[in-house]
Amino acid sequence: MKGQFDSTKRIYYVLTCILFLILGARLAYLQLYHQDRYIRESERNRVRSVIVDAPRGQILDRNGRILVDNSPSYSISVVPYEFLKSEGAVALLSTLVREKATDLVSRIRKERIGNFSPVRIKRQVDFRTLSAIEEHILDLPGVFHNVESKRTYPGGVNASHIFGYLGEIASRELKSTGRDKYRPGDNIGKSGVELLYEDYLRGAAGVKYVEVDVLGREVRDLTELNNQPPAPGNDVSLTIDARVQAYLENSMDGKRGAVVVLDPRSGDILAFLSKPDYPPDLFSSPLTPKIWNDLVNSSEHPLYNRASQSLFPPGSTYKLVLAAAGLETGGINLDETVFCPGYYKLGRRPFKCWKKEGHGTVNLLAALKGSCNVFFYKKGLDVGLDNWAKFSRLFHFGQKTGIDLSNESVGVVPDRTYFDRTYGERGWTKGLLLNLSVGQGDLLTTPLQMAYFAMILANEGVAHKPRLLKSVTDPETGAVQEFSSEKVVIEGVSAETYQTIKEGMFSVVNEPGGTGRGARLQGRDACGKTGTAQNPHGESHAWFIGFAPRNKPEIALCVMVENGGGGGAVAAPIAGGVFSTYFENGDLMAVTD
Repeated sequence: MKGQFDSTKRIYYVLTCILFLILGARLAYLQLYHQDRYIRESERNRVRSVIVDAPRGQILDRNGRILVDNSPSYSISVVPYEFLKSEGAVALLSTLVREKATDLVSRIRKERIGNFSPVRIKRQVDFRTLSAIEEHILDLPGVFHNVESKRTYPGGVNASHIFGYLGEIASRELKSTGRDKYRPGDNIGKSGVELLYEDYLRGAAGVKYVEVDVLGREVRDLTELNNQPPAPGNDVSLTIDARVQAYLENSMDGKRGAVVVLDPRSGDILAFLSKPDYPPDLFSSPLTPKIWNDLVNSSEHPLYNRASQSLFPPGSTYKLVLAAAGLETGGINLDETVFCPGYYKLGRRPFKCWKKEGHGTVNLLAALKGSCNVFFYKKGLDVGLDNWAKFSRLFHFGQKTGIDLSNESVGVVPDRTYFDRTYGERGWTKGLLLNLSVGQGDLLTTPLQMAYFAMILANEGVAHKPRLLKSVTDPETGAVQEFSSEKVVIEGVSAETYQTIKEGMFSVVNEPGGTGRGARLQGRDACGKTGTAQNPHGESHAWFIGFAPRNKPEIALCVMVENGGGGGAVAAPIAGGVFSTYFENGDLMAVTD
């Protein structure tokens, strides 16, 4: 019996020894062969890496005036591993940030990259909420705040369709840009300059390391570790002149329409306006579904860029295209006159002139000055549809200007193929050509295209691709990268033709009987052409295109007031104010009759 007991005892002894040998071997294996791994795991529990957002680059006007800047704001982030394991912390934080706990947890799980990588759950937190979180920080393991920046607009101009806006990066954008550059919750440019020059404006985020206790609370900054300071984004200087932009925003307040102002010597956009617009700082705060739906569903369509996207018949401003086509093809000569009794008959149908009593006997220059429809009805038939369409495309209508903004519309230049496709080969008549001759009918252009056309006329056949980007500056080194625009030469129009058109545009603005005298300046030979485009849905659209001075022009523009009425009464005075503001001299003020 005793021998059996001793035998059992030896077996237990051997098993115990074997067990301790296994535990010892395992301990040695972990300590010797996986020492680095578990040291790293231990450090991850003790050391937290905190992403430090880089300040976004400023946006300035051509004279160095700050148009878009940054101001500090607070955001709240959580470390999933430390935060999610405490139901009490989840319930408390959801109460403090006024969000459902289930929504909070769902978003953290969706956006987290790893258990120890912070997830931003709330940005632009007000100071009251931040204070409440800090008061309860001992009960909120893994919760901390960051200081980030939000966009401010100190330049005194809205220019919302130029600046664009920022928004949280979407999952599809995150996939295309890569997680090495962006993280869930980051802001990214969504439209305008903020989108197109995102790579310049966005800086590189930095990282700092902090020591945390077992509850995930920060103890101290670990300055001895390899902290990386953020690299700020580059400052972007635009071609915009804030003075001209501010004048236009004031003069177009309460109106619908668009204005584009160019420097014809370079293609620089001096002002770019679409009304109605929206306050750009609307997107600086978290956008609620209600605010977004109000913007999208508004009957005013404030998000729509009327300057480069909307299409309108250009009215009598387009008579200048027919004038060029006629002078070059022989369909118009300066000595020929046409009698205007106030209408033109094609078959039995009368086509009216805007002046009911008629203009009497007029040649080309008189017809331009008084904007006589009858003259251009007659000459439109003489020039013909094919030549009209050819010269329309020569002046780059029916195609994009190439401005550095997205979603530019092409427009419509009807030709024989277009009419055959739209109305059938025998379904259209010469009456459609008469409408085109005075800028009506199926012809559609953007205000940007009309400003581009004004630049071509100002330079007598030379254009530059319109641009908003002037230069980019590295704020750390001061290095400046300058940009230039692409030059375009219009072939097929003689210097004599341009001189004749300029003479007619000068008379429109400066001579008695001219329809654009509201744009006159003292001391400057401003040139222009008015237009009043009929609108079947309401009041006519008011147009004016022009440039100044007549020789060596420095500024070219297009003003379009949607449902504004007469171009001479409404659009021309706004253009005169632009000229006056640009030249900024007390002796060079707009003149009124």
